[in-house]
Amino acid sequence: MKTTLSILLITIHLPISGFAEKIRIVPPPVRSVPAPISRPAFNTPNVAGEHVRLLDGSVFKGSFKGFNENGELLWEHPGISPIAIQPAALAKLTLTRNAKTAKNHSSVAHLINGDRLTGDLKKLDDKGLMINTWYAGELTIDRHTIQALTPGIIGGESLYAGPTAEDQKSWKYTNNGSYKWTFKDGGFQSNGSSANVGRMVKDMPKSVKMEFEYQWQSGSPSLYISLLSDNLASYSAGNCYSIRISSTSMYVYRYSRINGGLSSSRLTPSSVSHRLNRTRLRSHVALCVDTTKKTLAVIVDGKLVGTFRDNSGRDMDALGKGFAFHSRSSIPARISNVRVTKWDGGLPSGGTTSSVALKQDYVKFNNDDSFSGNLVGITDGTLKFKTEFAELPIPLNTVSQLHFAKERLKNPAISAKAIRATLVDDIKVTGNIKTWKDGEVTLASPVFGEATFKADAFKIIEFNLGKPRISASINTKPQNSVIERAHAIRAAQEARVPAQVAEGIAQELEILREQKGKFKLNIRRK
Repeated sequence: MKTTLSILLITIHLPISGFAEKIRIVPPPVRSVPAPISRPAFNTPNVAGEHVRLLDGSVFKGSFKGFNENGELLWEHPGISPIAIQPAALAKLTLTRNAKTAKNHSSVAHLINGDRLTGDLKKLDDKGLMINTWYAGELTIDRHTIQALTPGIIGGESLYAGPTAEDQKSWKYTNNGSYKWTFKDGGFQSNGSSANVGRMVKDMPKSVKMEFEYQWQSGSPSLYISLLSDNLASYSAGNCYSIRISSTSMYVYRYSRINGGLSSSRLTPSSVSHRLNRTRLRSHVALCVDTTKKTLAVIVDGKLVGTFRDNSGRDMDALGKGFAFHSRSSIPARISNVRVTKWDGGLPSGGTTSSVALKQDYVKFNNDDSFSGNLVGITDGTLKFKTEFAELPIPLNTVSQLHFAKERLKNPAISAKAIRATLVDDIKVTGNIKTWKDGEVTLASPVFGEATFKADAFKIIEFNLGKPRISASINTKPQNSVIERAHAIRAAQEARVPAQVAEGIAQELEILREQKGKFKLNIRRK
């Protein structure tokens, strides 16, 4: 059954003498509800090249030409040029950009609104953090919006960062029928269980840290990661460590090929309990291995979840030089911002107590020491930190991370016209676009004020952050299985689609019940 989710309204202004025909795309009157900014969009068609996506699921390929004085997006498309798309109809703009324009910066600021800004640190005082950037010059970030600050590169020499459109072809894909990983918008997305994607690292060290962003659509996720692997197509058919992550627990296995057969054993302890963030539907995961010490650590969202020891007695030199992701759930998932570095052995202490984290700043050193107090400021490579006993001058190169007191943080208000941009090096920034012309973008942010960005730094721009996105796969693509169709229905329910759409989905649901008999999905009707 094919259900129509929305209707694209197009008004054509007839040409007046000397003027070209213009098509103006207007959004349909759709009732909307707030949606989390950071929640990933799944079940959308993978479109190559430069394109713009509307809230109703419509996609236009072509080329971006800027914005007019009314804030409409100007789009050039063969045969129907020019197109002016009203702001209220926009969902996402994907641009063709070259990541080589980016410059590596030593400092990273993680903001309370989900933004991530990099730069060369100049100073920090009671008002803000001043950084120099390749993409927007000098920025001063409101101190009360900074959750955490990495003053320099953690983990040592970088061995890999990606994936990118340029390097994703060097990854090995091992799919299971229709279930597969696909590259999209700077990351890999899976649509079902038992699909694998991985790559080799040329100079894999004996002590290594591999970290990534993990997102899932709903429910209880399940992901296996192979680390130090010599067989990217499997988590169990070669030499590797296999880290198994679910919504409530983690296991680590050591697999070995011995005399033509396979041997497996769990590391010690056999498992640890941990609950992934099922509200945000995303987590930052870091895996740290030291083959000389035969230890492995798992860090989730900056907190140490568990440390494991390899007591198998197997040869450590037999381990491989690759890593891979193995989807073990029918729930759509996404992997992005993968980074492999040499590991210096430092680990988080497990976090501060809730009372300390709420009221005091927290500094963590490269040697894993830490203490709490009040951060006075940073100047000339020195951090001034005040404890109840004294004000201490601390060399900045000894500090791995700073966390700011939660009770002093302020989440800036986001206007209805705000966009969220992803730059070519995965910087995240939220604000209002004032102008876009002559290769420059003027962006106003409640975090750093008004700043001028390089236009070629922008890779993805998301619009209408609080409005639901309608996936074309719900109504225009046949689902591969009954299970996948059920997930699509659940996604539509969570998006609170209009009443007439819910009616059509409810009819599909009845068909599914006849086919499967055990689905317990309820459709809310408005």
